[in-house]
Amino acid sequence: MINVKKSGNSESPTLVMLHGLGGTLRYWNTGLDALEKHYRVVRIDLLGFGDSSKPWQNYSLEKHLAAIESVLLKYDSFVLMGHSLGASISLAYADLHKQQVTKLVLISLPLFYCQKHAYNWIRRTPSGWLMSNMLIAALTCMISRRLAKKILPKFIKNYPQEVMDDLVKHNVFSSTTTLWNVLYNQQMTKRIISLNKSLRVYCIHSLNDSSAPYKPVQKLANSLPNWNLLTLEKANHHPWLWDNKACIKEIIRIMENTD
Repeated sequence: MINVKKSGNSESPTLVMLHGLGGTLRYWNTGLDALEKHYRVVRIDLLGFGDSSKPWQNYSLEKHLAAIESVLLKYDSFVLMGHSLGASISLAYADLHKQQVTKLVLISLPLFYCQKHAYNWIRRTPSGWLMSNMLIAALTCMISRRLAKKILPKFIKNYPQEVMDDLVKHNVFSSTTTLWNVLYNQQMTKRIISLNKSLRVYCIHSLNDSSAPYKPVQKLANSLPNWNLLTLEKANHHPWLWDNKACIKEIIRIMENTD
């Protein structure tokens, strides 16, 4: 069962939103009312996260795609937007459903050319070494889920409360196997090449993103005619939270643009 929230104007163009790893559909609550005034908004809890089903299984890209297809195939067309993990899944969905996705918005896209590139980037910090070892990452996940609600608010004070509360709404398999199968072992460049050549793709990325490197996204956007990049300076990996006004303004521009 996939948890879905629909809001806004049902007679207007549809915007579908996919959250990142460890997030839920409530990640998008900041500034959401500005979009609901003009568009039909569909927010989804990815399989294994939030209030969607969390089977104890190996979470592959194909399983994530099948889960959201069960929700999205009822819509004729929509703009698809994802953050981080959600951006990776959005890219794959747009490749498979070329006639359905009219525009693609990728926020903090974790663009790695191969597993080695992903590991080299992640391992720049001590915590990155932990998260690039599946066994240690799984143990860390099990421990941190139990302590998160008590400890994290003391160290992370600026995040919306619902985002903090939802950090524990997953299980060890949904978090770790999704990390490896979708983000680390991706073949994203092949997906990009096979996208509908007329599809307009809009990236929103911060220069100081410590989780998803900026330069590969910048290089990609500069090399493809239908790709656009909005560069932010200090939003780190969460432009939607730390520069929400810029994000909302860009989304409205994208939704209204008929080019």
